[in-house]
Amino acid sequence: MKFDVLIVGAGHGGAHTAIMLRQNKFEGSIAMIGDEPEIPYERPPLSKKYSPASEASNAY
Repeated sequence: MKFDVLIVGAGHGGAHTAIMLRQNKFEGSIAMIGDEPEIPYERPPLSKKYSPASEASNAY
């Protein structure tokens, strides 16, 4: 198979890469490769900066 763009990783970053390509009028083919058992879906971005657990761990 041949694709114009191959995105490695079907997580949050990979999904947003594909979204941005389409929003910027990219009309070529896009393939995503990942080891996730589910198809890509909108996941909330996670970061230690926003995690309540990180606040607790920084308290010590």
